[in-house]
Amino acid sequence: MKSIFRIFALLSISFSLQAQTLEEAKRLTLNEQYEAASSVFRQLVSKFPVKGDYWFYFGENLLKADNPDSAKVLYTLGVQNELANPLNFVGLGKVAKLEGNKEASAQHFAKAIQMGAGKNAEVLIRIAEACIAIEPKDLPQAFVLLKDAEKLQLRNPEIQILTGDAFLENNDGSSAIKFYEKAQELDPKSPQALLRLGQLWVRARNFVGKDGSKGGLDYYNDAIKIDPNFAPAYREIGELYTLAQRYEEAKQNYAKYLELSKGTISSRVIYASTLFKTKEYTEALKEINAIWQTDTTRTLLYRFAAYSAFETKDYTNGITYITKFFARHPESRFIAKDYAYYGRLLSANGQDSLALDKLNKAYAQDTTANDLLADIATVYSKMKKYPEAAAAYERKILLTKPASKDYYLLGITYYKLNAFGKADTAFTKVNEMSPNFVQGFYWRGLSQSSLDPDSKAGTAKATFEQLVVIAEPDSTKYAKELMSAYKYLGFYFYQKKDYPNSRIWWEKVKMIDPADKQALDALADMKGK
Repeated sequence: MKSIFRIFALLSISFSLQAQTLEEAKRLTLNEQYEAASSVFRQLVSKFPVKGDYWFYFGENLLKADNPDSAKVLYTLGVQNELANPLNFVGLGKVAKLEGNKEASAQHFAKAIQMGAGKNAEVLIRIAEACIAIEPKDLPQAFVLLKDAEKLQLRNPEIQILTGDAFLENNDGSSAIKFYEKAQELDPKSPQALLRLGQLWVRARNFVGKDGSKGGLDYYNDAIKIDPNFAPAYREIGELYTLAQRYEEAKQNYAKYLELSKGTISSRVIYASTLFKTKEYTEALKEINAIWQTDTTRTLLYRFAAYSAFETKDYTNGITYITKFFARHPESRFIAKDYAYYGRLLSANGQDSLALDKLNKAYAQDTTANDLLADIATVYSKMKKYPEAAAAYERKILLTKPASKDYYLLGITYYKLNAFGKADTAFTKVNEMSPNFVQGFYWRGLSQSSLDPDSKAGTAKATFEQLVVIAEPDSTKYAKELMSAYKYLGFYFYQKKDYPNSRIWWEKVKMIDPADKQALDALADMKGK
């Protein structure tokens, strides 16, 4: 009898250690220490290959580390080793959904639910998670699954967090807050709900609380108070400071995130993306190339390498990186910025027709990204399709808070269309917004003189006189612009038979170019007059 009790005690200790190790591996995943978690999972599946849960959570770890191909292998092994476990069918459904295979995804999820027989809350929770996080999203189904899961596990805080996520995806922040707060009440020692609350307030552009209320940064700091080693909080603080353009503080928090996540490949990928966001493009490329020395499988690296290469004007490598990214990344997961940078790189490499296609796709996917209209207009201009370019500039001006550059480029476009009146209107706006911008007065003067080709009306006189005032202090830099102004004014006064004033301007032309034929002819003609 004693031996039976001894065996039972040993088994109990063994199962306790297994559970503890699994929980530790899951905690490492939550803390975004994916490589460390993988190390623990490898030990678990090696010792207990018939435990389908271990294969599933190992797959989940890799899926969160943006390695869906390897995750799929693990889910498949989980099914093979424990066919009766429904969780790995959930995993296969997630991967199929990421791959854009809706039918296979639905079949896997349905099989998992059938196998769980309405008694496995984890199956319902994980499918709901996929409905919320993976495109195409199915929020109504997520709410149904989470309600069913809550009937089985009334006090599970993760159900509350995911319900909050679903409401947030449904643009109902008020309801999301309630569920995040309920999750925090159920597990006051968990930083996860606080992280979500912080993310919600940052999304609402409430970075720091005022008058007793809390903002995103406050919730992130609360999460760190609970667990000073909770890496995602530092990552989010880094992101917050990036949004606030406080780049030095952003880098400090990302460095802390990198330290806590043990410098894993996944965290270094995030760090590389951060360097891009903080506009340290050269450093981003250095970090990416360092990662590539040991791991070339991370698809997202090609995204940020392409972005950074464009910003550093390395267009040849940039087109290589973006081509590889588009070849490896599922089409359903491309974002507008991917198409935008692809289009810009194509244009920089002289492939304007293809560039236009990608830029239009980017704008179609995100019609709030009105700055893309300037890129589209630039490509149209390169292709000498000036009516289309003008329309794109006009639309950008209509839909954004335009800068003087927008009016300037619109004016250039209208000038090339010989629409000199519209060009004059655009350059007038440039002069108002940038009163010391020489090129604005230069092109406005050219537009006005084209409306008055014989200079009798003096349409461009005031504009060119103003150009002279602002350009003459740097006459070497603005020699071309001054030549145009001097010649116009010289000719204008000649037409008026005001020869003394005409001589003044033609003499200025000669100071820039003593051999200028027009100046020499005009001065010779006025001798004795």
